Amino acid sequence: MVGWDEVGASWQQAAQAFSGGQVALDEMVVFAISEDAAYTLGTEHGQGSVGEQTLGIDWRVTNIYRREAGGWKIVHHHTDFSSEVAQALGMYRRTKKGVVEGLGAA
Repeated sequence: MVGWDEVGASWQQAAQAFSGGQVALDEMVVFAISEDAAYTLGTEHGQGSVGEQTLGIDWRVTNIYRREAGGWKIVHHHTDFSSEVAQALGMYRRTKKGVVEGLGAA
């Protein structure tokens, strides 16, 4: 995804899919590339719900930052989340689109 419209829509969809729960960032390491660029690596742990399913969160996360206009901006984000979460999000998206798995459009 590139640009605020695509990235913002993705975050909005994730926010609508997940409810309740908590996430904490552990084992974060910060690397300075230059005075105006850095990246962080860490592990997110926690739990949340997608639809009726409660899921464990235990994944790696990478963020790349660039200093712009007096502040730090995330220019790249990657989360290596579990197949359990990917499957639950896929089912949630199909349900929201009115598609029943194996039966096509409702």
